[in-house]
Amino acid sequence: MLFLPKPYVKVLSRRDFFILTLVILIGQIASAFLVLSLIVSIYTKTGSNLGVSGVILSFAVPAFLLMAFSGLIADIFDRKKTILVANTVIAFVVFVILLTEKLVYASIPLSFLYFAGNSFFIPASSAATAQLVRRSQLLIANTIFIFILAGGVLFGFFAASLVQYFFDNMATLIVCEMLLILAIIFSLLLPPLPPRSARSISFVKAIGHVRKGFVYIMRARVVWFFFLTFALMQGIIVFAVTLSPGFFQDVVGLSIGTTPIFVLPPIGAGVVFGVLLINRVKNREGMLVSLGVWTLGVALLTLGLMIKLHLTIDGLLILFLVPFLFLLGLGVMIIMIASRTVIQKGIRHDHQGTVFGANIILASFMAVLMSPLAVLMEDVFGYINLIILGGVLFLGASLVFAHIGNKWKF
Repeated sequence: MLFLPKPYVKVLSRRDFFILTLVILIGQIASAFLVLSLIVSIYTKTGSNLGVSGVILSFAVPAFLLMAFSGLIADIFDRKKTILVANTVIAFVVFVILLTEKLVYASIPLSFLYFAGNSFFIPASSAATAQLVRRSQLLIANTIFIFILAGGVLFGFFAASLVQYFFDNMATLIVCEMLLILAIIFSLLLPPLPPRSARSISFVKAIGHVRKGFVYIMRARVVWFFFLTFALMQGIIVFAVTLSPGFFQDVVGLSIGTTPIFVLPPIGAGVVFGVLLINRVKNREGMLVSLGVWTLGVALLTLGLMIKLHLTIDGLLILFLVPFLFLLGLGVMIIMIASRTVIQKGIRHDHQGTVFGANIILASFMAVLMSPLAVLMEDVFGYINLIILGGVLFLGASLVFAHIGNKWKF
């Protein structure tokens, strides 16, 4: 960790936070291995964005249905136990997927069960991050948390694509299972993480306590504004993921098996740069979100117009995509870190599991909405026109964010 800035080293040197970070990282990588395995399997057999949408819905719907309950669980029971049980359950589900790997019709239902278990892991681990650092370290802790979430998925997709390319789908699933077993082992090393000081609390009282917390949040316009922004951003990511296999195959000329190998490194570089940038820019979170949204708008509009006006060289479009993908990773990282930091600063510790659970419910609703919408809009507008439209909308949204940020002073 010698290459990291001292504040990051100080936070990561806290043993328990470091272990939790490893558990989250391993879990994200494992999930990426599973998702890539399912997407490749389904898209290869269907050749349709709709098939990809089905895979995405299989992990978005469980979160939408269960996250309110799982968030409340994270605010009542020991978060270490919740993390441990969730990892154990999803490891068992992957074992069953391995046994039924040849049965394509079983993939999506089993994926549903996997992400149902994962729905209990996310709010518990998310709330636990604030439990293991000082309040003054929240921005750095959130930077690390979001970086691990995004970086783990990106690295996981990249590594899974290599395994998939050189071996087969079965090998990808075996690596996923091994990673989950490792996550269980590290989970055992976590300290007890009780969310409340009270030894016991009734379910009815807990619900009432949570209700009061949400009343406060909805009255705090800055908090709910970032609450919506954080969830919407995840929905937009799902929108892009749904269309990625078809776009890179039909427009760029890359097969679904090789796309992650070329696409993920520049996105990952943008994510890393975003992590380094956000803690050096001394500005309010609202302005940071506006900057991130503006970055996405510029990237999308530039790429769309270049392709539309035939300004790219035939066969070398992938080279023009490198700066575009870098800016996507940068913009998304800035938006998500800034948004999550405001949410965590604005809510009480004992509400954090429920609030982040609710945020994932909203994000899951966005995913359930955005994934089929992506398929529909691509059919209506086509890939290139959709990219241009997205760029215009993001640039307009950045002006709105900047105006509201100045008006509300955040």
